[in-house]
Amino acid sequence: MDLALVPGYTEADWHRDRRAEAGGTHLTCPNCSRGEWFHVVGVPPEDGSKRKYRACKVCGFRQEADGTSAYRSLMTVHTCLGFLPPGHRCEYCGTCGPRHWHAGCWRVLAPAELGQSSCHACNVVLSREHVIPWPVAAP
Repeated sequence: MDLALVPGYTEADWHRDRRAEAGGTHLTCPNCSRGEWFHVVGVPPEDGSKRKYRACKVCGFRQEADGTSAYRSLMTVHTCLGFLPPGHRCEYCGTCGPRHWHAGCWRVLAPAELGQSSCHACNVVLSREHVIPWPVAAP
């Protein structure tokens, strides 16, 4: 699907979808029609979210709740050489400490974040060399 054809997504749409998910409705991606990893997201995830969007971790579809066009996000992965103390968990991949390193630390980024975002455990800047394909190719 041409992502430019996806209608704008507003904050009112985001609130509607959050209520639907809270009520048990499983939403599906407008791009790949999969639902197992498609959700509305708030960062931080409490109700007073500052950043609101919907995203699919199967095909990479992402759309901010500000009326702008949808876009394809990027999946990144790196071997994290940061230390995870006992009782701590990697905020990206969920690996539990104690660990002096862990492989397969993944994170999904908006294209503009590539080269700007870094791992909080090892400080590596996530770049083009860390990008991997999505599980399902975009239609």
